[in-house]
Amino acid sequence: MTPARKLQVLCQEDFDRLLLWLDPDPERAGVIYEKIRWRLIAILASRGCPLAEELADETIDRVARRVADIQARYVGDRAIYFLGVMNNVHHEYLKQPLPRLIEGGDNSDELERTHLCLDNCLEKLPPHSRQIIERYYAETKRAKIDLRKRIAREFGVSLNTLRLRALRIRAKLQACIKQCMEVVEASPFRRGLGKGI
Repeated sequence: MTPARKLQVLCQEDFDRLLLWLDPDPERAGVIYEKIRWRLIAILASRGCPLAEELADETIDRVARRVADIQARYVGDRAIYFLGVMNNVHHEYLKQPLPRLIEGGDNSDELERTHLCLDNCLEKLPPHSRQIIERYYAETKRAKIDLRKRIAREFGVSLNTLRLRALRIRAKLQACIKQCMEVVEASPFRRGLGKGI
């Protein structure tokens, strides 16, 4: 999530309106809310997303802010609307540049460990997947678009197919990096990892 997105705090009025939109009965609304939240988390986790709870909460916040605009005209299962928003939130998350796969913070040791884990996880990828992911995020702006068109031509696939492959590879990398960081944090030799041991 972007820093600006993180700063947006859901106000009580938006949350109350969301619950009322889910069901006029507060008890039932609370149950529906919990079911939707856990369903979002389960779907995101099944996609290998290491921040499933955070992205589920971001999804709920966005829906809550939109309820005032959609409540009069929205027809159908409310949970389906959440799923659509969740897909957008997840795609935004996956589009973050490679070095931000796992936030490293301001601590240079932590950042170094993150990059070591990234390198370790890249090594575990099949050569074909590694080539795609390293090149896919290599450029910015117009150069990025041109590069991705070239990569798609080289592999004989459409741009959309290339994007989906890159997103799947990225999700695997994110899960690997998260697992690596947890092992490093728990290791009694974690200081040594930063020195190349």
